[in-house]
Amino acid sequence: MVTNKRLLSQDEEIMHGTQIQIAAQASFEILRQAESFIAANPSLKSVGTMRTMIEESKNLEFNFVKIQEISKVLLSEIRPTSKNGKELIQCNLEKIKIGKWSKDQMIIRNQGLVRKLATSHLSQNVPLDDLIQAGNIGLVRAVEKFDPTRGNKFSTYARDWIKQTMNRYVDGQHTIKIPEYQRNKISRIRKVQNELLQARGNEAPLSLVAAECEMTENQVETLLAIKQDAVSLNKSFGEGESDLEDFIEDKDSPSPEAAAEKIMVKVELKNALEALTDDEREVIIRRFALNGEKEATLEEIGDYLGLSKEAVRLKLQRLLKKLARSSALQELSKIE
Repeated sequence: MVTNKRLLSQDEEIMHGTQIQIAAQASFEILRQAESFIAANPSLKSVGTMRTMIEESKNLEFNFVKIQEISKVLLSEIRPTSKNGKELIQCNLEKIKIGKWSKDQMIIRNQGLVRKLATSHLSQNVPLDDLIQAGNIGLVRAVEKFDPTRGNKFSTYARDWIKQTMNRYVDGQHTIKIPEYQRNKISRIRKVQNELLQARGNEAPLSLVAAECEMTENQVETLLAIKQDAVSLNKSFGEGESDLEDFIEDKDSPSPEAAAEKIMVKVELKNALEALTDDEREVIIRRFALNGEKEATLEEIGDYLGLSKEAVRLKLQRLLKKLARSSALQELSKIE
C-alpha cells in the first residue's frame, strides 16, 4: 500500500509534468511506427489487432498502458534485421515507463484535493465515493493537459477540471427523469457557481448565484435539491475501491488511467440511457450491471421481458447501435 500522500512540491509537479509530456511525445513516435507498419503489412493478423487498439482508444498518446501493448505487438513483428527500429521503440518505451510512473504519482498525490472538492457536493445526495471517482476523471485530464513550462501550480490548474467533471456527474444523476428545460437551468447554475468561484476564490453565497442566474433563491435551492426518481445508477462507478492507491499497488488491478477510462464509459452510457424507452433502458442496465448487481444473461433478460434468447440478442444489438448514435456519448469529449 502506498503510504506517502504528501502533496507534491511545485518542483516535483514540474518534473512529473515534464516526464509525462516526454512520454506523450514518445507515444507519438511509436504510433507513427505502428501506422507505417500497418500501411506496409495490411494483411497480417497482428495489424488488425494494432488497428483495433488504436481506433478504440481516446487520448491514446497519454494512454501509456495501451501504448505499451501496441509496442509489444510491434516488437514481435519487426524483423530481427531492423535493429534501429527495435532500438527506437525500446528507447521510447523507457520514456513511457517513466512517464506512466509520473502520471500515477500526480494522480495519487492529488487525491486529497479530489476528496476535498467532493465533500462540497455532498448536499446533492450523491455518494462520496462516486463523487471522488467522477472527480478523478477531471484529475486525469488535468494531468494530461498540464503544461509544466508555464509556472502554474498544478492544484490550481486541476481544480476547475475536477469540479467540472463532478458537476457533470451530479447533473447526470438527473438526466433520465428531469425535463430538459430544468436540466438547462441546473447547468446554468453550475456554470455560474464555477465562474463566481474562480472570480472570488471561494464559494459564492446563494443570493449572488440566484441574482446572476436571474432566479429566486428558492428556485436555485429547489433545482439543486432535485433527486433522481429514475432507476438508481449511483453504484455504477467502481467495484468497491475508494482510493486509486489500491489500483497502483496491485499489479493485477487497472492503473488509474485505465480505471478512469472505465468510469468515463459508464458515465457516457448512463447519460445516453435518456434516449431509450423504459424497457430498452432496463435491458442495458441489466446486461451491463449498471444497477450495481451482477450482469444478467440473455436468458435472464428474456425471462424478464417474455422474449427468447435470440430476440434479446437482436434487441441488444439494435440498442447498442442506437446508443452509439446518441449525442450523449460525445459529451465528455467536449470538455476542453
